[in-house]
Amino acid sequence: MDELTEFSRLSMDGAGPDDKTVDQMLRLAHTRLKVRLDRIRRPQARIGMVASALGELLAVESTRGLMMLKYPDSHDAVQTAAALRQKFDLREDDAMAARIAEEIARFMDGDIDAIARHPIDLSLVESDFQRRALKRLCQIPPGSVVSYQTLAALVGAPSGQRAIGNTVASNPVPIYVPCHRVIRSDGSIGNYGGGVERKLKLLRAEGFSVDRARRVPPQAVYGHWTSRIFCRPECSAVRRAARKNWIIFADPGKAREGGMRACKLCQPAQV
Repeated sequence: MDELTEFSRLSMDGAGPDDKTVDQMLRLAHTRLKVRLDRIRRPQARIGMVASALGELLAVESTRGLMMLKYPDSHDAVQTAAALRQKFDLREDDAMAARIAEEIARFMDGDIDAIARHPIDLSLVESDFQRRALKRLCQIPPGSVVSYQTLAALVGAPSGQRAIGNTVASNPVPIYVPCHRVIRSDGSIGNYGGGVERKLKLLRAEGFSVDRARRVPPQAVYGHWTSRIFCRPECSAVRRAARKNWIIFADPGKAREGGMRACKLCQPAQV
């Protein structure tokens, strides 16, 4: 017989349980109530406005990590907060916002690792494909860029450029999940949810500066994902290989930092 049912029977019979039994029944009832409340209680999250060199950012962090970072001028902050309150118990947290502001400030000053160690929560991402793409994007080293086509190939969907474009455009955690490192296949810088100027600032902070036409600079080198070799853009190895296999580094130094070795054929020099 269930212990709480037995407790009720004793009470109705007038026998009355002893104090020890009452304590046991109260603990059991409390445990069961907690389980039921946990099932219906909304998860907690912290929210705050982050002041940065890129403008104010709306930050939301769960117990698992940063799950949203939005430019308010590209997505209405009030509407975003209202939508989040339907799913989460939001608490304002200035200390959390200050920590993220400090990390971004250090990053913009050239400390690339300042944001790399912050845990990320992708629970707001809609599909498994998008989560795979964003996780793979986090493996693109700073100081380099890839095309939408390349990122699609890296997640096993070589014809999925449109899906990758939608994934990058809806990235809930820009800067930390570096969608600014994705460019067009023709070498132009492409669009960005926070605006092209912010994209350029983020790339420059990582050591990747575009030319006057906002395209891949002439000193850039091309690294091959499989061989881990980087080449000059005019190298015959680059011309023979499919574009989807290449990652573009700002210069030979960034390529070496990214774990690549120089091509023996074209011998790209350190600049």
